[in-house]
Amino acid sequence: MRKLFCLFPLLFCYLTYAQCTSCGVQNPTDPNFHFPDNTTVCFSSDMTFSNPTFGTNSKICIAPGVTLQFQNNISGVTNAPVSFEVHGTLNFNQTITSVADLDVHVYDTGTITVGGGNGNLTINGQVNKIINEGIIELGVLQLGDNTTNTIDNYGNLNINGNLNMSSSATTLFRNEGGGLILLSGNYGNSEQSVYVNCGTIISQNGFNINGGKIINTGFFTLGGDINLSGNSSEIYNFGLFTSNGNINNAPADAIIYNEGEMSINQFQGGNAAIQGPSLSSKKGYVVLQNPIQVGNVTLGPNLDFRRATGISDPSTVFMNSNPSFLANVTYDCASTSSCSAPLIINPGFCPAINGDLPPMAVDDMYTIAAGETSVGIVLDNDFETYGGAQATLSNVILSQISTSNPNISLNTTDGHILVASGTPPGTYTLVYQICQTASPSNCDTATVTVTIQGNVPCYKPAVTTGTVLSSDFGITSLNRADRGGINWPGARKGAWVVLESKNKGFVLNRLTDAQVLTIPQTELKEGMVVYNTTQNCLQINIDGTVTGWKCFNTQTCPD
Repeated sequence: MRKLFCLFPLLFCYLTYAQCTSCGVQNPTDPNFHFPDNTTVCFSSDMTFSNPTFGTNSKICIAPGVTLQFQNNISGVTNAPVSFEVHGTLNFNQTITSVADLDVHVYDTGTITVGGGNGNLTINGQVNKIINEGIIELGVLQLGDNTTNTIDNYGNLNINGNLNMSSSATTLFRNEGGGLILLSGNYGNSEQSVYVNCGTIISQNGFNINGGKIINTGFFTLGGDINLSGNSSEIYNFGLFTSNGNINNAPADAIIYNEGEMSINQFQGGNAAIQGPSLSSKKGYVVLQNPIQVGNVTLGPNLDFRRATGISDPSTVFMNSNPSFLANVTYDCASTSSCSAPLIINPGFCPAINGDLPPMAVDDMYTIAAGETSVGIVLDNDFETYGGAQATLSNVILSQISTSNPNISLNTTDGHILVASGTPPGTYTLVYQICQTASPSNCDTATVTVTIQGNVPCYKPAVTTGTVLSSDFGITSLNRADRGGINWPGARKGAWVVLESKNKGFVLNRLTDAQVLTIPQTELKEGMVVYNTTQNCLQINIDGTVTGWKCFNTQTCPD
Protein backbone atom coordinates (compact mmCIF):
# COMPACT_ATOMS: atom_id res chain seq x y z
CA MET A 1 0.00 0.00 0.00
CA ARG A 2 2.88 2.39 0.66
CA LYS A 3 3.97 2.22 -2.98
CA LEU A 4 0.42 2.94 -4.15
CA PHE A 5 0.19 6.09 -2.07
CA CYS A 6 3.56 7.26 -3.38
CA LEU A 7 2.40 6.91 -6.97
CA PHE A 8 -0.49 9.32 -6.62
CA PRO A 9 1.65 12.36 -5.74
CA LEU A 10 3.97 11.49 -8.61
CA LEU A 11 1.04 11.27 -11.00
CA PHE A 12 -0.39 14.54 -9.72
CA CYS A 13 2.95 16.29 -10.15
CA TYR A 14 3.30 14.91 -13.66
CA LEU A 15 -0.15 16.13 -14.67
CA THR A 16 0.53 19.53 -13.13
CA TYR A 17 3.82 20.08 -14.91
CA ALA A 18 2.61 18.49 -18.15
CA GLN A 19 0.57 21.63 -18.86
CA CYS A 20 3.64 23.92 -18.70
CA THR A 21 6.73 23.11 -20.75
CA SER A 22 10.16 24.62 -21.41
CA CYS A 23 10.20 26.13 -17.92
CA GLY A 24 13.29 28.27 -17.37
CA VAL A 25 12.25 29.29 -13.85
CA GLN A 26 9.86 27.47 -11.52
CA ASN A 27 7.88 28.86 -8.58
CA PRO A 28 9.79 32.10 -7.81
CA THR A 29 8.98 33.46 -4.34
CA ASP A 30 10.17 37.10 -4.54
CA PRO A 31 6.99 39.26 -4.34
CA ASN A 32 8.71 41.89 -6.55
CA PHE A 33 10.07 39.34 -8.99
CA HIS A 34 11.31 40.47 -12.40
CA PHE A 35 10.13 38.06 -15.09
CA PRO A 36 13.27 37.79 -17.22
CA ASP A 37 13.59 38.25 -20.96
CA ASN A 38 12.98 35.26 -23.24
CA THR A 39 12.14 32.99 -20.32
CA THR A 40 9.15 30.83 -19.39
CA VAL A 41 8.30 31.03 -15.69
CA CYS A 42 6.11 28.16 -14.47
CA PHE A 43 3.93 27.93 -11.38
CA SER A 44 2.85 24.65 -9.82
CA SER A 45 2.09 26.22 -6.42
CA ASP A 46 0.20 29.33 -5.35
CA MET A 47 2.02 32.66 -5.28
CA THR A 48 1.16 36.32 -4.56
CA PHE A 49 3.14 39.19 -6.12
CA SER A 50 3.24 42.84 -5.03
CA ASN A 51 5.06 44.86 -7.71
CA PRO A 52 6.43 42.52 -10.37
CA THR A 53 8.01 43.67 -13.62
CA PHE A 54 8.12 41.97 -16.98
CA GLY A 55 10.93 41.70 -19.50
CA THR A 56 10.73 41.25 -23.25
CA ASN A 57 9.31 37.90 -24.42
CA SER A 58 8.65 36.79 -20.87
CA LYS A 59 6.10 34.01 -20.50
CA ILE A 60 4.06 32.94 -17.47
CA CYS A 61 2.46 29.50 -17.27
CA ILE A 62 0.04 28.64 -14.44
CA ALA A 63 -0.71 24.95 -13.90
CA PRO A 64 -4.22 23.59 -13.19
CA GLY A 65 -5.39 24.11 -9.62
CA VAL A 66 -2.79 26.85 -9.01
CA THR A 67 -3.67 30.48 -8.13
CA LEU A 68 -1.43 33.41 -9.03
CA GLN A 69 -2.23 36.80 -7.44
CA PHE A 70 -1.02 40.23 -8.52
CA GLN A 71 -1.76 42.69 -5.71
CA ASN A 72 -0.85 45.89 -7.54
CA ASN A 73 -0.42 47.08 -11.10
CA ILE A 74 2.17 45.43 -13.32
CA SER A 75 4.85 47.17 -15.34
CA GLY A 76 7.06 46.28 -18.24
CA VAL A 77 8.59 47.43 -21.50
CA THR A 78 6.20 49.26 -23.83
CA ASN A 79 5.09 47.04 -26.73
CA ALA A 80 7.34 44.21 -25.56
CA PRO A 81 5.69 40.76 -25.98
CA VAL A 82 4.42 39.14 -22.77
CA SER A 83 2.57 35.80 -22.74
CA PHE A 84 0.23 34.16 -20.24
CA GLU A 85 -0.81 30.50 -20.39
CA VAL A 86 -3.52 30.08 -17.78
CA HIS A 87 -4.53 26.54 -16.83
CA GLY A 88 -5.25 27.58 -13.25
CA THR A 89 -6.36 30.93 -11.80
CA LEU A 90 -4.89 34.38 -12.45
CA ASN A 91 -6.19 37.18 -10.21
CA PHE A 92 -5.41 40.86 -10.71
CA ASN A 93 -6.60 42.48 -7.50
CA GLN A 94 -6.68 46.00 -8.95
CA THR A 95 -7.41 47.78 -12.20
CA ILE A 96 -4.75 46.88 -14.76
CA THR A 97 -3.21 48.93 -17.56
CA SER A 98 -0.94 46.93 -19.84
CA VAL A 99 1.59 48.56 -22.16
CA ALA A 100 3.00 45.21 -23.31
CA ASP A 101 1.92 43.31 -26.40
CA LEU A 102 -0.23 40.69 -24.70
CA ASP A 103 -0.63 37.08 -25.82
CA VAL A 104 -3.09 35.45 -23.42
CA HIS A 105 -4.47 31.90 -23.63
CA VAL A 106 -6.96 30.85 -20.96
CA TYR A 107 -7.49 27.09 -21.20
CA ASP A 108 -10.70 25.28 -20.30
CA THR A 109 -9.51 24.81 -16.70
CA GLY A 110 -8.37 28.42 -16.41
CA THR A 111 -9.84 31.61 -14.95
CA ILE A 112 -8.80 35.27 -15.07
CA THR A 113 -10.44 37.89 -12.85
CA VAL A 114 -9.68 41.60 -12.60
CA GLY A 115 -10.62 43.42 -9.41
CA GLY A 116 -12.85 40.60 -8.23
CA GLY A 117 -14.71 40.73 -11.55
CA ASN A 118 -15.35 44.49 -11.47
CA GLY A 119 -11.87 45.87 -12.13
CA ASN A 120 -10.97 47.53 -15.41
CA LEU A 121 -8.48 46.17 -17.94
CA THR A 122 -6.90 48.68 -20.32
CA ILE A 123 -4.81 47.25 -23.15
CA ASN A 124 -2.40 49.73 -24.73
CA GLY A 125 0.09 47.33 -26.30
CA GLN A 126 0.42 47.62 -30.05
CA VAL A 127 -0.54 44.01 -30.97
CA ASN A 128 -2.62 41.87 -28.60
CA LYS A 129 -4.21 38.43 -28.75
CA ILE A 130 -6.61 36.80 -26.28
CA ILE A 131 -7.96 33.25 -26.61
CA ASN A 132 -10.40 32.25 -23.89
CA GLU A 133 -11.57 28.67 -23.42
CA GLY A 134 -12.25 29.10 -19.71
CA ILE A 135 -13.57 32.09 -17.75
CA ILE A 136 -12.62 35.76 -17.88
CA GLU A 137 -14.41 38.22 -15.61
CA LEU A 138 -13.72 41.96 -15.38
CA GLY A 139 -15.31 45.39 -15.29
CA VAL A 140 -14.51 47.63 -18.28
CA LEU A 141 -12.43 46.30 -21.16
CA GLN A 142 -10.69 49.23 -22.86
CA LEU A 143 -8.75 48.75 -26.10
CA GLY A 144 -6.41 51.70 -26.54
CA ASP A 145 -5.32 54.00 -29.34
CA ASN A 146 -3.70 52.47 -32.42
CA THR A 147 -3.92 48.96 -31.01
CA THR A 148 -4.52 45.84 -33.10
CA ASN A 149 -6.45 43.23 -31.14
CA THR A 150 -7.67 39.68 -31.73
CA ILE A 151 -10.11 38.26 -29.18
CA ASP A 152 -11.44 34.72 -29.71
CA ASN A 153 -13.85 33.45 -27.05
CA TYR A 154 -14.80 29.79 -26.66
CA GLY A 155 -15.68 29.96 -22.97
CA ASN A 156 -17.39 32.47 -20.68
CA LEU A 157 -16.48 36.15 -20.97
CA ASN A 158 -18.21 38.33 -18.37
CA ILE A 159 -17.75 42.07 -18.85
CA ASN A 160 -19.48 43.82 -15.97
CA GLY A 161 -18.99 47.27 -17.50
CA ASN A 162 -18.43 48.64 -20.99
CA LEU A 163 -16.46 47.20 -23.86
CA ASN A 164 -14.76 50.25 -25.37
CA MET A 165 -12.31 50.60 -28.19
CA SER A 166 -10.56 53.67 -29.47
CA SER A 167 -11.64 54.97 -32.87
CA SER A 168 -8.11 54.18 -34.05
CA ALA A 169 -8.15 50.61 -32.71
CA THR A 170 -8.54 47.63 -35.03
CA THR A 171 -10.20 44.65 -33.36
CA LEU A 172 -11.28 41.23 -34.60
CA PHE A 173 -13.67 39.88 -31.98
CA ARG A 174 -15.27 36.45 -32.27
CA ASN A 175 -17.52 34.50 -29.92
CA GLU A 176 -17.33 30.86 -31.00
CA GLY A 177 -20.21 28.38 -31.13
CA GLY A 178 -19.92 27.27 -27.51
CA GLY A 179 -19.01 30.71 -26.19
CA LEU A 180 -21.07 32.89 -23.85
CA ILE A 181 -20.51 36.64 -23.48
CA LEU A 182 -22.38 38.61 -20.83
CA LEU A 183 -22.00 42.38 -21.26
CA SER A 184 -23.49 44.64 -18.60
CA GLY A 185 -22.53 47.96 -20.17
CA ASN A 186 -22.34 49.38 -23.68
CA TYR A 187 -20.24 48.21 -26.59
CA GLY A 188 -18.35 50.77 -28.65
CA ASN A 189 -16.97 49.66 -32.01
CA SER A 190 -14.72 51.32 -34.58
CA GLU A 191 -14.70 51.46 -38.37
CA GLN A 192 -11.82 48.99 -38.62
CA SER A 193 -13.37 46.37 -36.34
CA VAL A 194 -15.38 43.20 -36.88
CA TYR A 195 -17.56 41.54 -34.25
CA VAL A 196 -18.52 37.92 -35.01
CA ASN A 197 -20.96 35.95 -32.86
CA CYS A 198 -21.53 32.23 -33.37
CA GLY A 199 -22.49 31.48 -29.77
CA THR A 200 -24.59 33.45 -27.30
CA ILE A 201 -24.21 37.14 -26.46
CA ILE A 202 -26.44 38.87 -23.93
CA SER A 203 -25.91 42.61 -23.61
CA GLN A 204 -27.94 44.51 -21.04
CA ASN A 205 -27.35 47.79 -22.84
CA GLY A 206 -26.67 48.92 -26.39
CA PHE A 207 -24.13 48.94 -29.19
CA ASN A 208 -22.44 51.82 -30.96
CA ILE A 209 -21.32 50.26 -34.21
CA ASN A 210 -19.54 53.42 -35.44
CA GLY A 211 -18.88 52.09 -38.93
CA GLY A 212 -17.85 48.59 -37.87
CA LYS A 213 -19.36 45.24 -38.77
CA ILE A 214 -21.44 42.71 -36.81
CA ILE A 215 -21.98 39.17 -38.12
CA ASN A 216 -24.31 36.91 -36.16
CA THR A 217 -24.87 33.20 -36.76
CA GLY A 218 -25.81 32.47 -33.15
CA PHE A 219 -28.03 34.11 -30.53
CA PHE A 220 -27.52 37.84 -30.01
CA THR A 221 -29.69 39.74 -27.50
CA LEU A 222 -29.42 43.48 -26.86
CA GLY A 223 -31.24 45.29 -24.07
CA GLY A 224 -30.43 48.81 -25.29
CA ASP A 225 -30.19 50.86 -28.47
CA ILE A 226 -28.14 50.12 -31.58
CA ASN A 227 -26.50 53.21 -33.02
CA LEU A 228 -25.62 52.71 -36.69
CA SER A 229 -23.87 56.06 -37.12
CA GLY A 230 -20.46 56.07 -38.78
CA ASN A 231 -19.34 55.17 -42.26
CA SER A 232 -20.81 51.94 -43.63
CA SER A 233 -22.03 50.33 -40.41
CA GLU A 234 -23.05 46.75 -41.17
CA ILE A 235 -25.19 44.07 -39.49
CA TYR A 236 -25.40 40.62 -41.08
CA ASN A 237 -27.77 38.25 -39.30
CA PHE A 238 -27.98 34.53 -40.07
CA GLY A 239 -29.16 33.48 -36.59
CA LEU A 240 -31.48 35.02 -33.97
CA PHE A 241 -30.87 38.73 -33.39
CA THR A 242 -33.04 40.42 -30.74
CA SER A 243 -33.05 44.18 -30.16
CA ASN A 244 -35.12 45.33 -27.19
CA GLY A 245 -34.15 48.97 -27.69
CA ASN A 246 -34.15 51.26 -30.71
CA ILE A 247 -32.17 50.86 -33.94
CA ASN A 248 -31.37 54.35 -35.19
CA ASN A 249 -29.08 56.88 -36.90
CA ALA A 250 -28.26 54.82 -39.96
CA PRO A 251 -26.70 56.60 -42.95
CA ALA A 252 -27.60 55.57 -46.49
CA ASP A 253 -24.55 53.32 -46.83
CA ALA A 254 -25.40 51.27 -43.73
CA ILE A 255 -26.30 47.62 -44.35
CA ILE A 256 -28.80 45.53 -42.41
CA TYR A 257 -28.94 42.03 -43.90
CA ASN A 258 -31.23 39.36 -42.47
CA GLU A 259 -31.29 35.68 -43.39
CA GLY A 260 -32.41 34.42 -39.98
CA GLU A 261 -34.79 36.14 -37.56
CA MET A 262 -34.52 39.71 -36.33
CA SER A 263 -36.79 40.63 -33.43
CA ILE A 264 -36.99 44.43 -33.25
CA ASN A 265 -38.62 46.66 -30.67
CA GLN A 266 -38.18 50.07 -32.37
CA PHE A 267 -36.60 50.92 -35.70
CA GLN A 268 -35.88 54.46 -36.79
CA GLY A 269 -33.24 53.44 -39.22
CA GLY A 270 -32.81 56.65 -41.12
CA ASN A 271 -31.76 55.75 -44.64
CA ALA A 272 -30.72 52.14 -44.00
CA ALA A 273 -32.54 49.46 -45.95
CA ILE A 274 -33.26 45.99 -44.60
CA GLN A 275 -31.96 43.46 -47.10
CA GLY A 276 -32.85 39.80 -47.50
CA PRO A 277 -31.18 36.86 -49.26
CA SER A 278 -30.94 37.04 -53.03
CA LEU A 279 -32.13 33.45 -53.51
CA SER A 280 -35.82 32.63 -53.08
CA SER A 281 -34.81 29.33 -51.47
CA LYS A 282 -33.93 31.40 -48.38
CA LYS A 283 -35.94 33.94 -46.44
CA GLY A 284 -35.30 36.42 -43.65
CA TYR A 285 -37.95 36.92 -40.96
CA VAL A 286 -38.51 40.20 -39.09
CA VAL A 287 -40.67 40.24 -35.95
CA LEU A 288 -41.78 43.70 -34.80
CA GLN A 289 -42.99 44.85 -31.40
CA ASN A 290 -43.90 48.25 -32.87
CA PRO A 291 -44.28 49.76 -36.35
CA ILE A 292 -40.95 50.70 -37.91
CA GLN A 293 -39.91 53.89 -39.65
CA VAL A 294 -37.85 53.23 -42.77
CA GLY A 295 -38.46 56.35 -44.86
CA ASN A 296 -38.29 55.85 -48.62
CA VAL A 297 -35.77 53.01 -48.73
CA THR A 298 -35.98 49.79 -50.73
CA LEU A 299 -36.68 46.59 -48.76
CA GLY A 300 -36.10 42.96 -49.70
CA PRO A 301 -35.91 40.67 -51.48
CA ASN A 302 -37.19 37.54 -49.70
CA LEU A 303 -38.22 39.07 -46.38
CA ASP A 304 -41.23 38.46 -44.17
CA PHE A 305 -42.49 41.11 -41.72
CA ARG A 306 -44.71 40.14 -38.81
CA ARG A 307 -46.10 42.12 -35.90
CA ALA A 308 -45.70 40.27 -32.61
CA THR A 309 -49.39 40.87 -31.91
CA GLY A 310 -52.33 41.72 -34.12
CA ILE A 311 -52.62 41.94 -37.88
CA SER A 312 -49.53 42.16 -40.05
CA ASP A 313 -49.81 44.25 -43.21
CA PRO A 314 -48.11 47.39 -44.58
CA SER A 315 -50.34 49.68 -42.50
CA THR A 316 -49.37 47.99 -39.21
CA VAL A 317 -45.74 47.24 -40.05
CA PHE A 318 -44.61 50.69 -41.28
CA MET A 319 -45.22 54.20 -40.01
CA ASN A 320 -44.37 57.54 -41.63
CA SER A 321 -42.72 55.60 -44.42
CA ASN A 322 -43.07 55.02 -48.12
CA PRO A 323 -40.72 52.13 -48.91
CA SER A 324 -40.39 50.30 -52.19
CA PHE A 325 -40.05 46.55 -52.32
CA LEU A 326 -38.03 43.94 -54.14
CA ALA A 327 -39.38 40.46 -54.88
CA ASN A 328 -41.08 38.21 -52.34
CA VAL A 329 -41.66 40.60 -49.44
CA THR A 330 -44.51 39.14 -47.40
CA TYR A 331 -46.42 39.72 -44.17
CA ASP A 332 -46.75 36.88 -41.64
CA CYS A 333 -46.51 34.19 -44.31
CA ALA A 334 -46.55 31.49 -41.62
CA SER A 335 -50.17 32.33 -40.75
CA THR A 336 -51.23 31.27 -44.25
CA SER A 337 -48.61 28.52 -44.69
CA SER A 338 -47.30 30.39 -47.72
CA CYS A 339 -43.65 30.97 -46.78
CA SER A 340 -41.32 30.35 -49.70
CA ALA A 341 -38.53 29.13 -47.41
CA PRO A 342 -38.34 27.94 -43.78
CA LEU A 343 -37.07 29.99 -40.86
CA ILE A 344 -33.48 28.98 -40.04
CA ILE A 345 -31.80 30.43 -36.96
CA ASN A 346 -29.00 27.86 -36.66
CA PRO A 347 -27.19 27.93 -40.02
CA GLY A 348 -24.42 25.64 -38.78
CA PHE A 349 -21.38 27.72 -39.68
CA CYS A 350 -19.10 30.23 -38.00
CA PRO A 351 -17.28 32.88 -40.05
CA ALA A 352 -13.56 33.39 -39.85
CA ILE A 353 -12.47 35.83 -37.18
CA ASN A 354 -11.99 38.55 -39.82
CA GLY A 355 -15.64 38.14 -40.85
CA ASP A 356 -15.04 36.15 -44.03
CA LEU A 357 -17.85 33.68 -44.61
CA PRO A 358 -16.78 30.05 -45.04
CA PRO A 359 -17.28 27.98 -48.17
CA MET A 360 -20.50 26.00 -48.33
CA ALA A 361 -20.24 22.26 -48.96
CA VAL A 362 -23.66 20.64 -49.46
CA ASP A 363 -24.43 16.95 -48.91
CA ASP A 364 -24.81 14.77 -52.03
CA MET A 365 -26.61 11.52 -52.91
CA TYR A 366 -25.65 9.25 -55.82
CA THR A 367 -26.75 5.87 -57.16
CA ILE A 368 -23.74 4.29 -58.86
CA ALA A 369 -23.13 0.81 -60.26
CA ALA A 370 -20.05 -1.09 -59.13
CA GLY A 371 -17.11 -0.22 -61.37
CA GLU A 372 -18.64 3.11 -62.42
CA THR A 373 -18.28 6.80 -61.46
CA SER A 374 -20.84 9.42 -60.46
CA VAL A 375 -22.61 11.30 -63.25
CA GLY A 376 -21.99 14.67 -61.60
CA ILE A 377 -19.27 15.96 -59.29
CA VAL A 378 -19.53 16.85 -55.61
CA LEU A 379 -18.90 20.55 -56.33
CA ASP A 380 -22.04 20.89 -58.45
CA ASN A 381 -24.06 22.19 -55.48
CA ASP A 382 -21.23 23.76 -53.44
CA PHE A 383 -20.22 27.40 -53.09
CA GLU A 384 -16.81 29.01 -52.77
CA THR A 385 -18.31 31.36 -50.16
CA TYR A 386 -21.55 30.90 -48.25
CA GLY A 387 -24.28 32.17 -50.59
CA GLY A 388 -21.63 33.28 -53.09
CA ALA A 389 -19.97 31.96 -56.24
CA GLN A 390 -20.16 28.36 -57.43
CA ALA A 391 -17.32 26.21 -56.10
CA THR A 392 -14.88 25.05 -58.77
CA LEU A 393 -11.61 23.18 -58.77
CA SER A 394 -9.85 26.52 -59.23
CA ASN A 395 -11.41 28.44 -56.32
CA VAL A 396 -11.53 25.63 -53.72
CA ILE A 397 -9.18 22.87 -52.58
CA LEU A 398 -10.94 19.50 -52.61
CA SER A 399 -9.95 16.63 -50.31
CA GLN A 400 -11.39 13.38 -48.97
CA ILE A 401 -11.75 13.13 -45.19
CA SER A 402 -13.14 9.61 -44.70
CA THR A 403 -15.09 6.79 -46.34
CA SER A 404 -17.14 3.93 -44.91
CA ASN A 405 -15.77 1.57 -47.59
CA PRO A 406 -12.31 1.82 -49.18
CA ASN A 407 -13.89 0.88 -52.52
CA ILE A 408 -15.76 4.22 -52.45
CA SER A 409 -13.42 7.14 -53.09
CA LEU A 410 -13.30 10.74 -54.30
CA ASN A 411 -11.22 11.73 -57.30
CA THR A 412 -9.92 15.05 -56.00
CA THR A 413 -8.63 16.06 -59.44
CA ASP A 414 -12.08 16.17 -61.04
CA GLY A 415 -14.65 15.79 -58.20
CA HIS A 416 -16.21 12.47 -59.27
CA ILE A 417 -17.09 9.66 -56.87
CA LEU A 418 -15.44 6.35 -57.85
CA VAL A 419 -16.85 2.90 -57.04
CA ALA A 420 -14.47 -0.03 -57.49
CA SER A 421 -15.53 -3.17 -59.34
CA GLY A 422 -16.88 -5.91 -57.11
CA THR A 423 -18.16 -3.53 -54.43
CA PRO A 424 -21.17 -5.27 -52.84
CA PRO A 425 -24.58 -3.62 -53.14
CA GLY A 426 -25.51 -1.37 -50.24
CA THR A 427 -25.41 2.20 -48.97
CA TYR A 428 -22.11 3.87 -48.11
CA THR A 429 -20.94 7.32 -47.01
CA LEU A 430 -17.94 9.48 -47.81
CA VAL A 431 -16.97 12.78 -46.16
CA TYR A 432 -15.12 15.43 -48.15
CA GLN A 433 -13.83 18.93 -47.47
CA ILE A 434 -13.54 22.11 -49.50
CA CYS A 435 -11.25 24.97 -48.50
CA GLN A 436 -11.05 28.35 -50.17
CA THR A 437 -8.02 28.59 -52.43
CA ALA A 438 -7.60 32.21 -51.37
CA SER A 439 -7.91 31.31 -47.67
CA PRO A 440 -6.96 27.63 -47.16
CA SER A 441 -7.87 27.64 -43.46
CA ASN A 442 -11.48 28.58 -44.28
CA CYS A 443 -13.15 25.21 -44.89
CA ASP A 444 -16.40 23.25 -44.79
CA THR A 445 -17.28 19.56 -45.00
CA ALA A 446 -20.15 17.57 -46.49
CA THR A 447 -21.27 13.94 -46.65
CA VAL A 448 -21.85 11.95 -49.84
CA THR A 449 -24.31 9.04 -49.64
CA VAL A 450 -23.63 6.40 -52.29
CA THR A 451 -26.16 3.67 -53.08
CA ILE A 452 -24.98 0.65 -55.08
CA GLN A 453 -27.91 -1.29 -56.43
CA GLY A 454 -28.00 -5.05 -56.89
CA ASN A 455 -28.77 -8.17 -54.95
CA VAL A 456 -28.41 -7.49 -51.26
CA PRO A 457 -26.88 -10.31 -49.16
CA CYS A 458 -29.56 -12.42 -47.55
CA TYR A 459 -29.26 -14.90 -44.73
CA LYS A 460 -32.05 -17.36 -43.92
CA PRO A 461 -31.92 -19.52 -40.81
CA ALA A 462 -32.42 -23.25 -41.04
CA VAL A 463 -35.90 -24.60 -40.33
CA THR A 464 -35.59 -26.09 -36.84
CA THR A 465 -39.22 -26.23 -35.67
CA GLY A 466 -42.39 -27.84 -37.01
CA THR A 467 -41.80 -30.05 -40.03
CA VAL A 468 -38.04 -30.14 -40.23
CA LEU A 469 -35.47 -31.83 -42.41
CA SER A 470 -33.65 -34.58 -40.60
CA SER A 471 -29.87 -34.27 -40.73
CA ASP A 472 -28.78 -37.81 -41.45
CA PHE A 473 -25.24 -37.19 -42.68
CA GLY A 474 -22.41 -35.54 -40.82
CA ILE A 475 -18.66 -35.41 -40.41
CA THR A 476 -17.27 -34.73 -36.94
CA SER A 477 -13.91 -34.69 -35.21
CA LEU A 478 -15.52 -34.71 -31.75
CA ASN A 479 -16.10 -38.49 -31.56
CA ARG A 480 -19.83 -38.33 -30.95
CA ALA A 481 -21.49 -39.45 -34.19
CA ASP A 482 -24.43 -41.82 -33.63
CA ARG A 483 -27.69 -42.86 -35.18
CA GLY A 484 -31.13 -41.54 -34.43
CA GLY A 485 -32.98 -38.24 -34.51
CA ILE A 486 -32.01 -37.20 -30.98
CA ASN A 487 -28.32 -37.90 -31.38
CA TRP A 488 -25.64 -36.21 -33.49
CA PRO A 489 -26.03 -35.39 -36.36
CA GLY A 490 -29.78 -35.93 -36.08
CA ALA A 491 -29.98 -33.35 -33.30
CA ARG A 492 -28.93 -30.67 -35.83
CA LYS A 493 -32.15 -30.03 -37.73
CA GLY A 494 -32.70 -28.54 -41.17
CA ALA A 495 -29.37 -29.39 -42.86
CA TRP A 496 -28.29 -31.67 -45.70
CA VAL A 497 -24.79 -32.08 -44.29
CA VAL A 498 -23.49 -31.32 -40.78
CA LEU A 499 -19.80 -30.53 -40.27
CA GLU A 500 -18.43 -30.17 -36.77
CA SER A 501 -14.99 -29.54 -35.34
CA LYS A 502 -13.26 -27.28 -32.87
CA ASN A 503 -9.81 -27.48 -34.39
CA LYS A 504 -10.15 -28.52 -38.03
CA GLY A 505 -11.31 -26.92 -41.27
CA PHE A 506 -13.28 -28.39 -44.16
CA VAL A 507 -11.20 -28.45 -47.34
CA LEU A 508 -12.74 -28.92 -50.78
CA ASN A 509 -10.82 -30.16 -53.79
CA ARG A 510 -8.46 -27.32 -54.78
CA LEU A 511 -8.02 -26.94 -58.55
CA THR A 512 -6.53 -24.34 -60.86
CA ASP A 513 -8.39 -23.00 -63.91
CA ALA A 514 -6.43 -25.44 -66.08
CA GLN A 515 -7.26 -28.39 -63.84
CA VAL A 516 -10.97 -27.52 -63.79
CA LEU A 517 -10.97 -27.66 -67.60
CA THR A 518 -9.52 -31.20 -67.53
CA ILE A 519 -12.56 -32.61 -65.72
CA PRO A 520 -14.26 -34.83 -68.33
CA GLN A 521 -17.45 -33.25 -69.60
CA THR A 522 -19.29 -36.50 -69.02
CA GLU A 523 -18.52 -36.23 -65.31
CA LEU A 524 -19.64 -32.62 -64.89
CA LYS A 525 -22.77 -32.32 -62.78
CA GLU A 526 -24.98 -29.40 -61.86
CA GLY A 527 -24.01 -28.43 -58.30
CA MET A 528 -20.43 -29.75 -58.51
CA VAL A 529 -18.20 -27.68 -56.20
CA VAL A 530 -14.44 -27.01 -56.17
CA TYR A 531 -12.19 -24.31 -54.74
CA ASN A 532 -10.54 -22.52 -57.69
CA THR A 533 -7.03 -21.48 -56.63
CA THR A 534 -6.53 -19.34 -59.73
CA GLN A 535 -9.58 -17.18 -59.10
CA ASN A 536 -9.48 -17.62 -55.28
CA CYS A 537 -13.16 -18.45 -55.02
CA LEU A 538 -15.61 -21.21 -54.26
CA GLN A 539 -16.68 -22.33 -57.75
CA ILE A 540 -20.01 -24.02 -58.50
CA ASN A 541 -21.13 -25.59 -61.76
CA ILE A 542 -24.66 -24.39 -62.45
CA ASP A 543 -25.64 -26.52 -65.47
CA GLY A 544 -23.27 -29.48 -65.85
CA THR A 545 -21.36 -27.95 -68.78
CA VAL A 546 -17.79 -26.72 -69.29
CA THR A 547 -19.01 -23.10 -69.36
CA GLY A 548 -21.21 -23.52 -66.30
CA TRP A 549 -18.55 -22.81 -63.67
CA LYS A 550 -19.37 -19.69 -61.60
CA CYS A 551 -17.61 -18.15 -58.63
CA PHE A 552 -19.80 -18.04 -55.53
CA ASN A 553 -18.98 -14.48 -54.38
CA THR A 554 -22.32 -12.67 -54.13
CA GLN A 555 -24.47 -13.59 -51.15
CA THR A 556 -28.16 -13.32 -51.93
CA CYS A 557 -31.51 -15.06 -51.77
CA PRO A 558 -32.88 -16.25 -55.12
CA ASP A 559 -36.46 -15.51 -54.07
